[in-house]
Amino acid sequence: MHITEVISTISSLKNKTSCGYDGLSNKILKLCGSQFSKPITYISNKSLICGIFPNCLKCAIIKPCFKKGDKSQVSNGRPIFLLTGFSKIFELLLFHRLKHHLVSSNILANEELGFCDSISTESAIFKLILLIF
Repeated sequence: MHITEVISTISSLKNKTSCGYDGLSNKILKLCGSQFSKPITYISNKSLICGIFPNCLKCAIIKPCFKKGDKSQVSNGRPIFLLTGFSKIFELLLFHRLKHHLVSSNILANEELGFCDSISTESAIFKLILLIF
């Protein structure tokens, strides 16, 4: 990873005020992005070289979120995982690297639409229907 890639990823975070167990929101990370970028670059490169994702970034706060129906039924809710901003940054960095590799190496089949930015869900369904009929 290069420091400019990390700075770009930090600035692309949504301006959310929710935060993980570290107490740092995306808003704060974006404000301090230039100070965080060098250590994040170092740690992400070390993580890629070693093939190890830092354990502290695997933790999350899990909160229940009510969907509908009877609130006393556990099945009527779903969990929400509040990750740290740093784990989101790592995830985005790895996603963009993986996506670039898959596209530049022409590894994805034409039917694989999961990494395509310009293809909507409706377009994917339409392509599937055309293949079937």
